[in-house]
Amino acid sequence: MEIIRADGKYAAAAAEAEAACLGTAWSEKQIREAAERDDTLYLAALEDGVLCGTASCVFSLFEGMIENIAVLPGYRRRGIATALLAEIEREAKDRGLCTLSLEAASKNKAAVLLYEKVGFKSVGVRKGFYRRENDDALIMVKEIHP
Repeated sequence: MEIIRADGKYAAAAAEAEAACLGTAWSEKQIREAAERDDTLYLAALEDGVLCGTASCVFSLFEGMIENIAVLPGYRRRGIATALLAEIEREAKDRGLCTLSLEAASKNKAAVLLYEKVGFKSVGVRKGFYRRENDDALIMVKEIHP
């Protein structure tokens, strides 16, 4: 498996992966634009040249906000999401940031356990945030040190 900065070459596959995994997703155009921005990291996980996962993070002055993490069902439980998160954290440290944050559906127990395993802690809840799933969003934060 290889983790790379996504570029326009992977935008269509990334949009399809996000749609398949998340139900809502960035469009191919949004992914292309994000990949070109200095304040955004858009990653692709490749296995044998095939895109199997994506992650995006928007950086501000002291924080990185993880927007999306998606791993195609046939590739889950292979450490891909963990590798994507590690690359985001590495980039955040290189930028001198203090925290990473994300939101996770409270009913997505696998995701919540993964985030806790890599050091995220729940700091709040957005009640009813995911209306379609009738679910709350857990706000999770990880302190990092450059």
